[in-house]
Amino acid sequence: MKPKSYYEGLLPQPSLELAPIPKRIHQIYIGRSAHELAPEMQANIQHLRELNPEWEYRLWDEQAIETFVKEVYGEGVYHYYKMISPNYRAAQSDFVRYLLIYHFGGVYLDVKSTFYKPLDEVLTERDQFILYHWDNEGEGCYKGFGFFKDLPLTEFPYGEYHQGFVIGRAKHPILHAVIAEAMCRLDRYNPFTTGVGLLGVLRTTGPIMYSLTIEEAKRKLPEEQYRHIRSIEVLSGRISIYDDAGAFAHRKKLSNYHNQLAAVSLNGSERYTHYLHYFFYARWAMRVLMDKVNQRLHKG
Repeated sequence: MKPKSYYEGLLPQPSLELAPIPKRIHQIYIGRSAHELAPEMQANIQHLRELNPEWEYRLWDEQAIETFVKEVYGEGVYHYYKMISPNYRAAQSDFVRYLLIYHFGGVYLDVKSTFYKPLDEVLTERDQFILYHWDNEGEGCYKGFGFFKDLPLTEFPYGEYHQGFVIGRAKHPILHAVIAEAMCRLDRYNPFTTGVGLLGVLRTTGPIMYSLTIEEAKRKLPEEQYRHIRSIEVLSGRISIYDDAGAFAHRKKLSNYHNQLAAVSLNGSERYTHYLHYFFYARWAMRVLMDKVNQRLHKG
């Protein structure tokens, strides 16, 4: 088992030097070519560019990402990018967004997400990194989102730190810790204990991993290194341009991995995933059996 220092050593060193967030907007679309983006997503890209004329915009496709990871981070980090199963484009996107903002700085947002105010109006010169949660307390479509047993309420009263928007300066210590932890989890991934499908992604590259790592990392940082807001709506952000039709309406437009039984990491554990069907069936059968036993005991 490799020590954490191994993964940290694959990355450029983080910096505590205060600097404004660069005027760069990043979005990612992998698995298909950009011209296949839904018309409303293309319109959203145009909206973002017109709203922020002084900001550089880039939509990263698969080929550009491969070149970027190899040339900027080298073979060590590229190895971990390729370790993520192509069945999980969302996990690949998770990893790449961290790499992009750690290197360039700026604002990453999902292709289904948007802002309604110019970024120059909602970000300040003092901002170094933005932490936020789901707007999950009211009666909106995201009510109850972001809460998992992995994230104790005592530490995460508002649930996970959402990462559909990753906003920060380059070489921020939080992202250094997040990338190192993601690589560590890709090495240690086990489909039977970590999980597959949605939960496997959340724990390996996604919000559960992201949240646990941030909570530990920020304890070591002065408060000037991050701004913690309740939700992205505070900055005029919107999680999904489709959410008028419900929280999951975007799944009709983007790849869906939530019910996959494939391994998230190609670390060798994937050879065992054909047993997962039997594993989940046996677990289900055991639960049914235990329910019946409990019912009989209560009747007695």
